[in-house]
Amino acid sequence: MSGAPRGRVPVLLLLLLLPIAAFLASSSDASASPKRARKKTAKRAAPVDFDTHLPVLGTKLAEFPAGPGKSLADQGCVFCHSADMATQQHLTEKQWTAEVTKMTSWGADVPADKRDELIAYLVKNFGPESPRYVPVVTRPVGR
Repeated sequence: MSGAPRGRVPVLLLLLLLPIAAFLASSSDASASPKRARKKTAKRAAPVDFDTHLPVLGTKLAEFPAGPGKSLADQGCVFCHSADMATQQHLTEKQWTAEVTKMTSWGADVPADKRDELIAYLVKNFGPESPRYVPVVTRPVGR
C-alpha cells in the first residue's frame, strides 16, 4: 500500500484543486466585471502639410494618347504600370525596341506580329522630340 491512507487521497486532491478553481473563477469574474472606465483619448491627427486635394498615390494618372497602336499600349503596358511610365520617356526607335523586348520577356501581352506597330506608336508619341513630361503631384504616401 502507499504511504497515504485511502480516505485522505480525495481530500488531498480536493485541497490541490480548490486554489486552481478559485483562481480560474476570479480571473473570469475579473474579465466579466466592469473595469475602471478609462478616458478615451482621440489620436491626434498629424498636421496636414500638403494639399488635401491632391490625388492619392496609385490613382490612374494618365492615358495613352489616341492613335494607331493605343489599344496595343493599353493591352501590353497598363496592366503593370500607368501610362505615365511611358510618357516620361524620350526614347529612340532602337531604345523603344529594346524596352518592348524586355517588357514582353517579363510578360507584357504584346503579340509578336504587332510589336512593330506598338514600337512605331511609342516612338511617335514618346520619342526624343516629344513634349517634356510634367508629373502629376500626389499626396505623400500613407496620408
